[in-house]
Amino acid sequence: MVNCNRKYETMMDIKGAIAHDYRALQLFILGLSALFFAPLWGQSDDLPSGASSTAEVKFCGQWQMTEAFFEAHPELRGQAERDAERLEQETAEFQDFNRDELIIIPVVFHVIHYNGPENISEEQVHSAITVMNRDFRKLNEDVTDVIDEFADIANDVEVEFRLAQRDPDGNCHIGINRLLSPLTYDGGGEVKDLIQWPRNNYLNIWVVENAAGAAGYSLYPSSVSGNQGAGNDGIVVAHDYTGNIGTSSNYRSRTLTHEAGHWMNLRHTWGNSNNPGEAENCDNDDNVDDTPLTSGWTSCNVDGETCGSLDNVQNYMEYSYCGRMFSEGQGERMRAAMYSNVAQRNQLWTPQNLEDTGVLEGPILCEARFSASRQTICAGDSIQFFDNSYHGVTNWSWSFGDGQTADGENPWNQFMAPGLYDVMLTASSGSDEVSLTMASYIQVLPSGALPLPFADDFEEAELSADWFMVDVGADGDGWELTSAAAVSGSQSMKIQNWSNFLEFNADQLVSSSMDMSEAQEIHISYKWAYCFKGTNEDEDDTDDRLKIYASPNCGETWSLRRMHRGYTDLPSAPPHPFSFTPSGPDEWNSYTLVLPYEQFFTENFRMMFEFESRLGNNIFLDDVNIQIFTASDLLERERLQGIPLEVYPNPSAGQAWLEFQTWMVHEDVTIELLDMTGRLIENVYAGQLAPGMQRLSLGSSNPRAGTYIVAVKLDGIPSTKRVIFE
Repeated sequence: MVNCNRKYETMMDIKGAIAHDYRALQLFILGLSALFFAPLWGQSDDLPSGASSTAEVKFCGQWQMTEAFFEAHPELRGQAERDAERLEQETAEFQDFNRDELIIIPVVFHVIHYNGPENISEEQVHSAITVMNRDFRKLNEDVTDVIDEFADIANDVEVEFRLAQRDPDGNCHIGINRLLSPLTYDGGGEVKDLIQWPRNNYLNIWVVENAAGAAGYSLYPSSVSGNQGAGNDGIVVAHDYTGNIGTSSNYRSRTLTHEAGHWMNLRHTWGNSNNPGEAENCDNDDNVDDTPLTSGWTSCNVDGETCGSLDNVQNYMEYSYCGRMFSEGQGERMRAAMYSNVAQRNQLWTPQNLEDTGVLEGPILCEARFSASRQTICAGDSIQFFDNSYHGVTNWSWSFGDGQTADGENPWNQFMAPGLYDVMLTASSGSDEVSLTMASYIQVLPSGALPLPFADDFEEAELSADWFMVDVGADGDGWELTSAAAVSGSQSMKIQNWSNFLEFNADQLVSSSMDMSEAQEIHISYKWAYCFKGTNEDEDDTDDRLKIYASPNCGETWSLRRMHRGYTDLPSAPPHPFSFTPSGPDEWNSYTLVLPYEQFFTENFRMMFEFESRLGNNIFLDDVNIQIFTASDLLERERLQGIPLEVYPNPSAGQAWLEFQTWMVHEDVTIELLDMTGRLIENVYAGQLAPGMQRLSLGSSNPRAGTYIVAVKLDGIPSTKRVIFE
């Protein structure tokens, strides 16, 4: 069923984390567990349609993270052991006289992200709460799958989780915080230092990209009972094991159910370890009478008997990924923990705290918020707006700054005239009303905002309004003007990538609109400088990427037209062991991108440079030139220079192909393959050609290995190209 520690494929899973005092110990312990614990995954009824029964899943990191915590804080271990004994005694003596009393737990989610998929939606957070409540209240439809031997003890724990509606200061709140931090890629104990609400008022749940290599983890109440341990109380969970929509799925949705069990003092069914399947687990116990001794499962064999009796494989505290139930004994153990003052669990659900956190109130309308499908468009484009106000909005009133208004939750608006537009939303719940105005929220560009031909050598004091910079990773190190290097003049654009530690971080430089409606060919030329980190070609080379995109519709959709990669043609200079700055023109590359495609010949054309970091060195960009060739331009070029010919593959081990574009009807066409002395080897074509892309086969005469000339004449205008046959 659930989740936590997986095999480490590489220690790069936690690359870029900021080390704290016990992070190194975490890595050491998790690394050892990867070597010695390599589970096999068997068939599960929960597998998504089409999924392999041997697909890798993550499991629970509770035991490893607990050990790492105590290795870093050995002075706390003795106190934790004493509190564990006390909690066991309280559990043994616990009599749940109020068994039907609902225990309500206020919850706050902290989404720790770096603008990646780990920045899950509010809907996905809500689905996580729904799944937890479904499982703890025995409202899951698949409880009917529990085999007869355990069906009678499948238990409604009478525990309910609710998103907080008020923050620690009593202000209205959505119950979800979002923080930008690279620690999301690590997910160790330090992530909790970023933000934590008082643990005696809220269950803190941190959503991350990588939960220290696990699907999720939580420490027992006794492990964090003292004031020093309070900062580590709560649950850390990977985003793709949170809820059952968005980046997660039904198959991985019960991680929080499992981890909340640990948070309320449940052990794994095989005992206090993270090593299911070991024979010695039959000598351990989870301290719950009605869950049989088991060695533990990582597959869903409901008939399994590992310790002389039928195992409760469908238990949420197993690793079978087919969990369906908590037992009555587990429910009593969890409720005993919630009545105890160990780790202040009993303070969470007092009437006063439930009132203070707002979980007993109906939806509280406290803030108007909205977003848009795009914020930069061209005149005549439409944008959809999305209401993100909370809570309990029933009516909406929008004003888009262009004289247009709308009602409804997520309206569209078409902006006809260029300019900057304020957008205002008034949201109401019938009794309360809140408003928000975002100044200059929408920018509408005119068609053909940039004159053609366009040239920019970035010599102005500030980046011109012709460009828009997008820092996708929001790390603050995007494109910027620099006087450190230039091909011409004294300035260029630069990304300080040397000190970047966020892999796959992308930074964009996007042009304004250009009118390409008269074009038959678009040429975009540019120059860049880049090198590897290190001292030689084989050391620390990285696959950083400079990508060039084109958009025919003002940026609504983008088409990747060229990519320069670190492993191929991106480096323009030898590796540098320091932060790179090109020393002269010889350390720059240049390229001209040709777009002969009709789809781009629109009045709302835009282009974009995107640099994708793979943790390499700095990059510089200069001398961007954009021009168009009309049909008459191309005809004149053909008349004076012939036409550009492409041959591929070249060299060729057999057949090769000749491609070229014609823009008019040519009545007298000859295409020949000649040797280097001018001797005819092959008549490729003779006749008439219509306008369009021409593609013809070369080498049907099986020429000997050597260098040859393809000679093309269009109505007497010659063009040639060398081709090598091997």
